[in-house]
Amino acid sequence: MDIRKKPIKKDDFVRYTETGVSGKVLDIIPYSSLDGVNKDSKVVISNQDKFWIKIDKTGLWYLSDSLELLDERDIKKSRFEEGSDGKNVEEFTNDFEDMEIDSSAGIGGG
Repeated sequence: MDIRKKPIKKDDFVRYTETGVSGKVLDIIPYSSLDGVNKDSKVVISNQDKFWIKIDKTGLWYLSDSLELLDERDIKKSRFEEGSDGKNVEEFTNDFEDMEIDSSAGIGGG
């Protein structure tokens, strides 16, 4: 369940509410509560509403209750992800010349 108690499924698009990073759900695993560990160090209680969600954009795992499920209309390409001519960020960086900056560069703003 997400922050609004909507179910999250694999391949859904979600947004991490703390930073705004969004991405596609790659994997979901149950969240196990440490309060439910018995004397043999085995988890006996798990929270049915909390899960670990892995997002493709960062490759990181997030708790499901810190994510929000995105609707199709909420999913937008960032202007930094794809340029107006269809190039992605990696293609733009290949267009730059290699250059060197040394300590004799000018100082000051004007």
